[in-house]
Amino acid sequence: MAAAGTELPLPSPRHPAPVTDFAGRGNDVVFERNNRAIRVPLGSPVDGWRVNCADTRALAWGVPWDQLEPGSSHYANVFLLDLVKAQVLARFSLVHGPYETAFSADGQWVRVDDIVLRQRDGERETVTTAAAEQAEACPSIDGQPAPTG
Repeated sequence: MAAAGTELPLPSPRHPAPVTDFAGRGNDVVFERNNRAIRVPLGSPVDGWRVNCADTRALAWGVPWDQLEPGSSHYANVFLLDLVKAQVLARFSLVHGPYETAFSADGQWVRVDDIVLRQRDGERETVTTAAAEQAEACPSIDGQPAPTG
């Protein structure tokens, strides 16, 4: 029991089980955790992805070819996913790309080209991309690169 006026340290966060077999399947992403298949519907095709080192967040993206008018520029829908809760934190579109994606080593940021988002909630940040440049270094579950035009 702690003495009055002292604080007990916060319990250490439980690390989730590793994510395996992450893949885009049609308009969904599917991954396995604890021998259980988990599906997150996105409503848009998935061509590529990147999972962070902690297996808590992922980026997924795809080009909705069926929604393009002939002669128009293609664009990609990009999703930031919370893999623990199996939900979408953020969604936005890019014209061409994404060309570069990275999760920051400190676990705070995710960068998609020159867009920086907070990992905790997917909100866009006004920090420069330099603030999110220290990319984490671990073997990531990376999918095929996004098509570039």
